Amino acid sequence: MDFKTKGIIMARGKKTHHRMNRRQFVKRAGVWGLAGVAAVYLPGCGKEEAEELAAKPHNAIQAAKEAADPCNDLSQLNPNEQTTRTTFKYEPVAKDPTKLCVTCNFWIPDPKGGLCGGCTLVKGPIHPKASCMSWVEKVRT
Repeated sequence: MDFKTKGIIMARGKKTHHRMNRRQFVKRAGVWGLAGVAAVYLPGCGKEEAEELAAKPHNAIQAAKEAADPCNDLSQLNPNEQTTRTTFKYEPVAKDPTKLCVTCNFWIPDPKGGLCGGCTLVKGPIHPKASCMSWVEKVRT
């Protein structure tokens, strides 16, 4: 006796449909695939390895930010000079576009014509589009 006939399976005298459409198949295959990958890779991942892997994207993002902003190099500053940036709440990108360092009275342009200038209050290289809490409109003479 043939129990399978065009997608219908006879089970104990009842007709049951066991056809799966494409969407159901892809969904189930994806779930089982992820479960298989997790079962293979997670047991071998120790706590130290997991922490190291989690830190890699953060380190890469930080390195990219420093490379993109030459005014973020604080290697020439001592710890006290670095704290002035925190004290004055220096922001590498100003939240208020009307209060940019380049329009501040304390701004010192780079004598060599470079991107990074300086400040009479905040030590170190200063980006012209940065800002801090001590911004004062430039005095025009």
